Amino acid sequence: MAILLLWGKNGIFYGEETPPFTQFHDWVARYYKWYESTAGWKNIILREVGDEAKACDVFFELLELFKQRFLVVKYRVLLNPNHKSTGAIYRRICIDGIYKDLDPPKEIRIVQYTTDSGFYRFDISQSAGEISEIGYFETEKLAMEEVNREFQVSLDEWETSNTI
Repeated sequence: MAILLLWGKNGIFYGEETPPFTQFHDWVARYYKWYESTAGWKNIILREVGDEAKACDVFFELLELFKQRFLVVKYRVLLNPNHKSTGAIYRRICIDGIYKDLDPPKEIRIVQYTTDSGFYRFDISQSAGEISEIGYFETEKLAMEEVNREFQVSLDEWETSNTI
């Protein structure tokens, strides 16, 4: 079972930047072909370049590359009452230390950033249209399969978008 948590304080949710800086750890790990990003972008860069002064310069170079990416919506699906949650993902939000269960999203998008080979899943909330990043996938098929596991959305229900 996967868990979705959004963290917010004073009505500001982390990950609102475009592209969200929260993706930087994983992006740097993929850039250097690391298996995972648990070391964090700082340690990955430092281990790759071996020198703190050079690592600082490389950080700003990579940050500039990261910020040049822009989002393209590849596929989207609007959920309807027939799309019941299977419980594969437990949805919660934490604001100021208080947890609240979330409603299922009204829309799910499979997006790709330019220059990236993989895909991200974004969920759009029922109420305020807030966007939550759910995860990174090597292929759009893997992202769609996860949505199918969670909401029983078939492949023919996806709308091709290719919009920015």
